[in-house]
Amino acid sequence: MSEHGRDPGEELQRSANQLEQDLERLESRLDDAKDHLKDRAEDAQGPGEAEEVAGDWEDEAPDRPGGDDPEGAES
Repeated sequence: MSEHGRDPGEELQRSANQLEQDLERLESRLDDAKDHLKDRAEDAQGPGEAEEVAGDWEDEAPDRPGGDDPEGAES
């Protein structure tokens, strides 16, 4: 059958199926965008408690100096 000889019911069903697929794809993209926005909002709030605790070491000197052993030192 040619393009013009299709059953109108089939055309409607095909259009409905295409719209459902498009809607599912858009809903998925919307969910991804919401997740991305949530991550950005969390980043904008600053470091969480775990990151603050983990970052405390930066302001302190090490217990023992690092680097190479001085000449003549025993391990």
